[in-house]
Amino acid sequence: MKKFLIVLFMSCLTVSLFSQSSTITGVVRDAQTGETLIGANIVYGPSMGTVTDYNGQFALKLPPGEYTLNISYVGYLAEVKHISLERKPVMLDVEMTSMTIDEVVIVADMAISRETPVAFTNVSPAKIQEELAGQDLPMILNTTPGVYATQQGGGDGDARITIRGFDQTNLAVMIDGIPVNDMENGWVYWSNWFGLEAVTRTMQVQRGLGASQLALPSVGGTINILTKGIENKKQTSIKQSVDSQGKLTSSFGYTSGKLANGWGLTLAGSYKRGNGWVDNTFSEGWFYYAKVDKRMKNHLITVTAMGAPQTHDHRSYKRPISAYDTAYAQNLDIDLGELRAANDQYNIYGAGVGYNQHWGTFVRNKDNPDAVEEHLSERNNQYHKPQFTVRDFWTVSDRLTVSNNIYLSVGKGGGDRPAHSMKDPNLFQDPSDPKYGQIDWQSVYEANWKEQPPFNVKPIAPQYDDSLTYASNYMTRAHNEHYWYGLLTKVNFKLNQNVDISGGVDLRSYKGIHFTTITDLLGGDYAISSTDQRPDYVTNPQAAMKYVGDTIDYFNDGLVRWGGLFGQLEYSQNRLSAFINLTTAVSGYNRIDYFHEAESGWKYKQGATIKGGANYNLTERSNLFLNLGYLSRVRAYKYFYQGYTVNFAEEQDNELIKAIELGYNYATPRFSLFMNAYYTRWENKPTNRVYSVYDLLPGDPGYVEGDPDSNNGKPVYADIPGMDARHMGVELDFIYKIRHNLDFQATVSLGDWIWDSYVENLQFYLNEGSFPAVNKVLDFDARGIHVGDAAQTQLGSSLRYQPFKGFYINVRQTFFGKYYSSFTPEATTDDEGNVHDSWIIPDFNLFDIHTGYSFRFKSFEQTGFSLRFSMLNVFNTTYIWDATNNDSYGPYSEFQDFDAKSATVFFGMGRRFTTSLRVTF
Repeated sequence: MKKFLIVLFMSCLTVSLFSQSSTITGVVRDAQTGETLIGANIVYGPSMGTVTDYNGQFALKLPPGEYTLNISYVGYLAEVKHISLERKPVMLDVEMTSMTIDEVVIVADMAISRETPVAFTNVSPAKIQEELAGQDLPMILNTTPGVYATQQGGGDGDARITIRGFDQTNLAVMIDGIPVNDMENGWVYWSNWFGLEAVTRTMQVQRGLGASQLALPSVGGTINILTKGIENKKQTSIKQSVDSQGKLTSSFGYTSGKLANGWGLTLAGSYKRGNGWVDNTFSEGWFYYAKVDKRMKNHLITVTAMGAPQTHDHRSYKRPISAYDTAYAQNLDIDLGELRAANDQYNIYGAGVGYNQHWGTFVRNKDNPDAVEEHLSERNNQYHKPQFTVRDFWTVSDRLTVSNNIYLSVGKGGGDRPAHSMKDPNLFQDPSDPKYGQIDWQSVYEANWKEQPPFNVKPIAPQYDDSLTYASNYMTRAHNEHYWYGLLTKVNFKLNQNVDISGGVDLRSYKGIHFTTITDLLGGDYAISSTDQRPDYVTNPQAAMKYVGDTIDYFNDGLVRWGGLFGQLEYSQNRLSAFINLTTAVSGYNRIDYFHEAESGWKYKQGATIKGGANYNLTERSNLFLNLGYLSRVRAYKYFYQGYTVNFAEEQDNELIKAIELGYNYATPRFSLFMNAYYTRWENKPTNRVYSVYDLLPGDPGYVEGDPDSNNGKPVYADIPGMDARHMGVELDFIYKIRHNLDFQATVSLGDWIWDSYVENLQFYLNEGSFPAVNKVLDFDARGIHVGDAAQTQLGSSLRYQPFKGFYINVRQTFFGKYYSSFTPEATTDDEGNVHDSWIIPDFNLFDIHTGYSFRFKSFEQTGFSLRFSMLNVFNTTYIWDATNNDSYGPYSEFQDFDAKSATVFFGMGRRFTTSLRVTF
């Protein structure tokens, strides 16, 4: 009986103690990349504990008391946490440091929390898996402060991104430390990187001048994408997804981790096929990726190959608001009657937010009983840009490392577009017609196909063959191919415990090949290009007659050479870390015109950068940082050559950028806050060439006495000098763990971006001969006018809840406001000299829901399943995400009133669903 009572007492005591138990929850991350670590061991006592799940999270339910947690992970230094557990739950955010040098992190200049003095955000693979939902990669960054991304016309891969009001040409995008911005115009074509999310180890967005040591165009920010490799654990994954338009995406991935004898292999592939949410935007694409790593003593050799051959239809030109949604237009006080009176030849109204005017159907040779109806888009893109990289990372000693990277990129493809010798193809404009709003390709084909066309064209000489039919409209392909190779070498030397010195060279050579070919004469026998640049176009009519496969319009090479030197000094002691960075780069430009057998010859321009910053850790939980910089940047290739000429604009001065930023960070396991303020002044910012018409006066070259037809309407141009702009703002980002399984996150970005230039008596010149157009000048005042093409106000929040292990639901809200429509600076001043801001689009607020469940079956314990579902734009909000002010190319071009009726727009995507199943083993 006594023993029974003792056992009963101990049992009751145990139940009592565990009824008072609490929890220790946390997440384990890589200290440099922020990547969560799967399978990390959390041990307390002799052998009790748990491991992190597929989100890098863990939970322990323990009675109150004192505990020592030993946290370990292969290849990382162990962490020890001493916990005083009471009834209140404890949350941990554990950052682990790799025992080996992370070669890619060093090459890519990744920012490190509480050390690198820049504003940055890490986007983890888990977040990409949860929230990307089949969109282009930049779209997930709309939750990052200062970022505004859209998919423009809605075509697959047509995304664009701005950071702090600076577009993609002023951002640096790097993959594993290799720059990928186009060498001629600085743009990034995201369709070339479809599928990259499958192998993304982490993506870091550095806002402002950034931490990169290279002489990059990172005025607004830097996007670093690191891919998986030997440093990751062994894993195989298969994923299948489908969206509400029925587009299917299949992908697989394999990472071997570190194999015997130091080998590592990473493979990935994807295939997508289906329609987009915009009418007739079919896409099909493949993605392949292969990386082989080999450790040989103190060398890590990495060979990488990746590419994404794809084709997709897209929507290039914005349309008036009324063409998409008449009710929305009327809510903006647009008078539909006024529009009809202005252009009674345009009758497209309320065709839907996905309306796409760039396609239609037709039948070739209707008399053939086997003829079938074809879909034809006048806007289609096909491209393949494989990239190959070989890297040798040499750890000479524990103080010295050398990284050598050689890379090659070969781009092949281009974009289809129509060419009109005499007239534009008409649209079906009867709302009751099932082809309403589409191009009437059938009329085009039948006009081209007739033996004697209704307009037997002999515009140049009578030698044209009347037996051949003339194609008034036909299809062409603008080829933009390139060969690009480079060498990036970086040396890091640890001078002593506090000082690191690094530097290197960045060499690149680029050849862009640009020409247009005829792809489809649509029933005709020949065509005559109205924009052909060859000198024999007028004198040789047989040369002017063009057939399928012929090169027309232009044929030139754009050649760029780049040579950069960079050096950086870093200091770190106790709470203080600081750096100073110096770079210089020489850009060489050349153009070869094959039609005129002309060449500009190599021209060289030099730029330089100096930037620095310091971070001070106030306490174990908070830090303060400051960075500032000065850039003298050579303008991009495209600004030195206008049109198709080889004339080099020698007088183009460098752009000057001055920037300063101050930030503060506070972090606990439960609450983390990041806030910063920035100021950037951009002087001599390149804009555009203005075109107009001019009536010749006596004394002007080419003036013909008594012949107004020859003298009037001559094309003229004026080059706007560099403009000044000022971008300033504040950004805030925080996350609060309400409970161990409930997170609240918020983002605030408030910008004030304005132009600051006044131009008067800007001289126009005749296109032919570049002679001054007498008395033809331009005045405009852009001082205080807001910068357009991106939202200056951003407010976001999310609530993520995990009610039980493996299941999550995430509700995200994003608000964008203060978006001034895109415009050209000279358009800020009306005919009476009054200065106007461009039309500001209505503010919009979007809600998304992401949910998923990860699980395993007992009989397949080594296999994980993840089922995910996303609903974008839950409330099917109608909103505009891109707009052009006073669009002179729209159907209502006579309106120049800085209002809704004068603008053309792209509406954003409506409600959309995506679901996926991923299997890992």
